[in-house]
Amino acid sequence: MKSNNNLQTIYVMWLREIKKFFRAKSRLLGTIGMPFFFLLALGFGFSPMSKMVGAEGISYLDFLVPGMIGMSMLFASVTGGLSVLWDREFGFLKEIMVAPVSRWAIILGRIIGSMSTALIQGILILAISMLMGFKIVGLINVVFGIIFMILISAGFTGFGVAIASKLDDTQGFSLIMNFVIFPTFLLSGAFFPVTNFPAWL
Repeated sequence: MKSNNNLQTIYVMWLREIKKFFRAKSRLLGTIGMPFFFLLALGFGFSPMSKMVGAEGISYLDFLVPGMIGMSMLFASVTGGLSVLWDREFGFLKEIMVAPVSRWAIILGRIIGSMSTALIQGILILAISMLMGFKIVGLINVVFGIIFMILISAGFTGFGVAIASKLDDTQGFSLIMNFVIFPTFLLSGAFFPVTNFPAWL
């Protein structure tokens, strides 16, 4: 009986995140818009002049797309932590925490919900990039890509929720996340191969 309650709690928390995502049209457009313009400007603008050491023989668009998918999922995943702070501020978190359900089920449901929204955004970016000329070679690469997307969303959603659970201020959370996210993103090799970095870095 207890496991059924936990599964129902996970499902309810997951469904709440999915509904919030699809109802917030501005959030969806904003999250997809930035990677799309990066792909448009960098993928086509820099492609003719791009001579990347370590990535010879592939177009800059093909190199750039995985990084843009990772970027959209990174920002979307961390938003899951921010929603915890908003729920705490508006009292929803207090109401759900006093309910006779496992706290682990609540946390897991939120994380799976944020992971799902991040995956949806990543897949949308992938679909848009394929219309722009991005090529996927082999079905096995699609499978590995989706597995990697799940790992990205799980890791950063969990990290965002963990940080949010220790903070009360949304502005402080945003500052900490920016301090972590932007160096991670810029040093990830999304814009250029990591072989171009100095050896010490």
